[in-house]
Amino acid sequence: MKKILASLLIGSFGFSFLSAFAATTPAPTTITKADHFEVSIKSPVRVGEATDMVIKVLDKAGAIKTDYDGTIYVTVDNDSKATVPYADDGYTFKSADQGTITFSKGLSFTKEGKMKVTVIDAENDNLEGVASVTVTTSSDTTTVTKETVTITSPDNNSEIPGDSVNVTGATKKNSKIQIWLNGKQVGESQTSEDGTFIHELTNLDQEQNVLQVKLLDGTDTNIGESAKISFKISAGGPIFNTLTIKEGKKVTTGTLLNVEISAEAKLKEVTATLGESTGTFTETTDGVYNGTLTAPSATGSFQISVSLTNDLGKITIKEVAETIETTELPSLFKNIKSEVIAKKVIFTFGLETEPADLAKFKFQYGTDSGALTKESITFEKEKILTKSGSFSWYLQDLDPQTKYFRILGLDKAGKELSKMRASDIFEVDLSLAAASSCMVSNISGLQVTAGDGTTILSWDSAPDATSGYNVYK
Repeated sequence: MKKILASLLIGSFGFSFLSAFAATTPAPTTITKADHFEVSIKSPVRVGEATDMVIKVLDKAGAIKTDYDGTIYVTVDNDSKATVPYADDGYTFKSADQGTITFSKGLSFTKEGKMKVTVIDAENDNLEGVASVTVTTSSDTTTVTKETVTITSPDNNSEIPGDSVNVTGATKKNSKIQIWLNGKQVGESQTSEDGTFIHELTNLDQEQNVLQVKLLDGTDTNIGESAKISFKISAGGPIFNTLTIKEGKKVTTGTLLNVEISAEAKLKEVTATLGESTGTFTETTDGVYNGTLTAPSATGSFQISVSLTNDLGKITIKEVAETIETTELPSLFKNIKSEVIAKKVIFTFGLETEPADLAKFKFQYGTDSGALTKESITFEKEKILTKSGSFSWYLQDLDPQTKYFRILGLDKAGKELSKMRASDIFEVDLSLAAASSCMVSNISGLQVTAGDGTTILSWDSAPDATSGYNVYK
């Protein structure tokens, strides 16, 4: 039908063309046309053996038509299951082919006998080529080496954010492959000229999956298979990978933690929560998000949760992304001593080490250990440092009921140092001594001489005294 229609069209247009030719008398053309295909195939071959196939496009004189750009199909008589190159869409010659194409290992047969292999132009039934091949049954019982099959995607033990995935990989070129999922065949495809393949799996409804790709020869015999790949289907939310704490998993209470989260790239929002501390994280590189959290002030074990949100509004929450353990800061205060004088208390104390940002101190005090409602802030630490290396500060006009105290470190701005633990609460008895006792303050060299019912007090002169001395009983 195609040839007859083509002949009618040529005859109809030929008359008009000849009339025009008679009027214009153009110079005769010397362009040659493709006349036939030369098909070369090894013979004999064995059943299931993949063999090369070489096709050349020739003109009538037998010269190669280097400018041929038509599409060809390959067919095999007497073997409908034979593997042929580009069986579905045919092969279209490219300028780089220069009229010759080799399909390496692109042809195989499923049964023995004399086979007729035909190559035909998709548009011109008269442009064809034929080769005869003898196919025999192999008597060789040698073990056949298995072909290598590699899956490049998805990765083993990966998590897929959706219900579909592209299976890609590489193996023997121009060959049939089968896609197996969870022990069942779910697809079939053919490798390309360079041996690569791609096949999409859709509507995946099982959370945990095992994938494998098998390679078949012309007789549908398994001649190679990939390693089994495990992957997980998420509920459509973003993928969380890992959470890393720069300071480690064991920290002191109140420590500022530098946290890095590895997750799906280009997320709309990434947050993490630790106790009462919540931080929003910034993507510094693809899939890496950085931010800070503050460790709880209490000691114990605490969990960090992570929330990921993508542009579609889908959210993944990892309730236990990581767990940390907090311990109490060691107290740096030592040798805390107090001297009570009437309503005045002189404190001296030392430090194990001095934090770099320590500027001064704060005393908190009160009548109840659970309610230290009053406070006093010292001068800069250098101004209250004694020659002995300890610090000294006094509180005066104290309510006699006051007896609980503690000391805290402050920075230059007067803020409490989070990395310096306050001293333990200590107790001082402010009750006055018996009525017969004497209280002496702000003098040195005190001596007491008693005799004949008389007590004589003497002391060193105080240079700063301007109005004498007051003695109280």
